[in-house]
Amino acid sequence: MTRLLSAALRTPLGVTVDEVVRRLCAGERAARHHHPAGLVATVAAPPRASKHRKFLRRMGLHAVDVAAEALAAARAAGETVAAGDRLGLFFGFGGLRAHWDDFMPALGAQRDDAAGAWERGLKLLHPFWMLHHLSNAAHALAAIDLDARGEGVTFGGGNAGAQALVAAAAALDDGAIDTALVVATDSLVEPETLVALAARGAATRAPLEALAAPYDVDASGFVPGEAAAAIVVGRTGGIAHLAAACAADGSTGEAAAATLASFARLGEAEIVDGAALGRPDADAAERAALGGGGDDARPLCATLAATGQIGAAASLVQAIVLVEALRRGVVPPIAGLRRPAPGPLRPLAVARPTSARNALAISAAAPGLAAALHVSLEPP
Repeated sequence: MTRLLSAALRTPLGVTVDEVVRRLCAGERAARHHHPAGLVATVAAPPRASKHRKFLRRMGLHAVDVAAEALAAARAAGETVAAGDRLGLFFGFGGLRAHWDDFMPALGAQRDDAAGAWERGLKLLHPFWMLHHLSNAAHALAAIDLDARGEGVTFGGGNAGAQALVAAAAALDDGAIDTALVVATDSLVEPETLVALAARGAATRAPLEALAAPYDVDASGFVPGEAAAAIVVGRTGGIAHLAAACAADGSTGEAAAATLASFARLGEAEIVDGAALGRPDADAAERAALGGGGDDARPLCATLAATGQIGAAASLVQAIVLVEALRRGVVPPIAGLRRPAPGPLRPLAVARPTSARNALAISAAAPGLAAALHVSLEPP
């Protein structure tokens, strides 16, 4: 298994690991009424001032920030961290999407014959608009800043963070690198993404005061969110073991429950951090697939109920949160859970003390994508 050396994140629930875990254990959630499409959960803090602003949008800048922060934290903790050709950088990105806030002003008044195209709006396009769309732009700039010249790759899609971690683990096992920096970022609150979520009924339409949590009998969809996260991993040292897996099953929506069930092979798990899709049928199918029977009383938490669904960044955020929660001896509650639905696994409405040393985190995304992350602490 791969060893976790350090981490950094930016989420709607907070921008430090301590803040996120504290608010998660207090049962807080980041959903807010500040978008015409309904509830969303956004990262409130702006990125640091950066020379990269001309090339990167907001979440890309956050990704570069957390990459540098995680690497610095590993070195400050005295971990053995490689550099140059022995430091790999693996990136997970939500995917290529047309940025409507860029294109609509530029294209909305255009004519079929392209007459006066510049004056009709093309002059409004940012001169580096194409760079803003590159999936590997943040990867490239972070690699330059951090002198990460070892093996690496950029993955795209809703489980890209897990894909990046799987690739990093393989590179470490093969001896291609000595340290890996794994970064993931995504935003499901962009206009083009919100339209797609609404079209397939995935995002909740409930107002904040009536919002039911995933695994609640009244669940009615999830809250779209966004995040950036980074972890430094190696073969030795650190505070926990990590193992990741990803899958795709061809579904048009999120991956089917049977696909999620395949992740049980990652290892024994005393705690389950669920996919938190927030639809009664999907939640029940997930619990049945993972629980394996109605008498499975393992605690079920849901990081993504508090942060909102965060796409490609989900696995890394879940890994960071679960490791820290296990170290503190607590299982976080499911934010907003009022009436737990029946079934295997036990959804937690309040935080619970635990002596558990391992946990399994599940996430799912469209089209038919899924990821799992198994974490285990070192023996005391």
